[in-house]
Amino acid sequence: MSIRVSKQGMRIETLRSFSDQLHEEAMEDEKAIDFDSIGLYLAGLQVVFAIVCCGSASVLCCWLMPAGAVSAVRTLAITATLGMLLVRTPLRIGKTRGVVTVFNALRPSIAIYVLALILEQLVHTCVARDEPDGEGHGVLRRVVYHAISFLLIVSGFIRAKNPRSESDLPFLLTMICLLVIAVLPPPAMARSGPLCEPTSLLGAGERVLRALLFACVYVVLVYSAAPNRNISNELFICVARATAASIWVLGASAWALPLAPVQVATALFTRLHESNASPGDTASLPYYGSETLPLTARGAQTPLDGQSDVELGDIGVAPADPESLKAALAAHRATAGAGSPTQCAGPLTFSIPRSCQPSATLNGVNLAAVIARESHQEFGGANGV
Repeated sequence: MSIRVSKQGMRIETLRSFSDQLHEEAMEDEKAIDFDSIGLYLAGLQVVFAIVCCGSASVLCCWLMPAGAVSAVRTLAITATLGMLLVRTPLRIGKTRGVVTVFNALRPSIAIYVLALILEQLVHTCVARDEPDGEGHGVLRRVVYHAISFLLIVSGFIRAKNPRSESDLPFLLTMICLLVIAVLPPPAMARSGPLCEPTSLLGAGERVLRALLFACVYVVLVYSAAPNRNISNELFICVARATAASIWVLGASAWALPLAPVQVATALFTRLHESNASPGDTASLPYYGSETLPLTARGAQTPLDGQSDVELGDIGVAPADPESLKAALAAHRATAGAGSPTQCAGPLTFSIPRSCQPSATLNGVNLAAVIARESHQEFGGANGV
């Protein structure tokens, strides 16, 4: 619940109105993600800044209080509250498509970072004093922990090498490694941990650096394999895979942190290479010269009459099969080039001369419907429509 002041006066925003606002924004964002807009990447910078602020807050809460008054609960409350406030709503520039979809996949990183701080603090809670393990189990646990950390790094690089892969082998490897670390955690130290230990200047710099690198790796992986739609199952898959590939940054030794920029560069290089090889996820074909006719699962927007949308299901073509319409357009253009009773010889243009213009007015919707019906009749059997 929050308080807003407007021209009409002060009003209290309830959970109902807040959830309705989030729902309306999500519904407005049910479109293809516009990766060409700079406004889309502002959400990533916002999340990176929020995670760095959380790491800084966890350090300052232990520094600014006397040693005997430091409370892990207070530090946790301040850190979590600050993170939630900074990612309450996405920053926007204009009406960029896909901002809410991407932001909903980025926002859980705050909870993941705070949860990592909590788990690290829990490691050091069940010891009364610092005492070495008499049987050398402390050394064994450290060796196991570093070996598992190496496997986590390998899992992260496997995902970065192919961020859009549907194989969940890296995710399963990460889950097994985390389970082993939970069973055999590293040795604990009394009055230590990120939520109650007044760390040194070097330790504070390392914690903030970890927060920055984790945020960068997570954000890049989300952008590299963004969810297809703003729905729960797509968001869950994206968040789970990005978390499994970036969580190693929060637990690995300091010597392994330089590998985080390498992982980011690997993911970016792979994604850009894929984009150059296959431009775009939505089909687009040349339409009468410089114009294009984008084909999506929803329907086809024809440029002939401006902003007309044609529902392919309404004109007899399956929405999930744009190949039929492509073939029909190619055949139609070939026919137009050879000449037809209703059109001039040569390529069909938007401005049809009056001398060869048919009696019936052809707008974009009618033309798209005719082409789609012809496609359905001629190519429907071959494509299984």
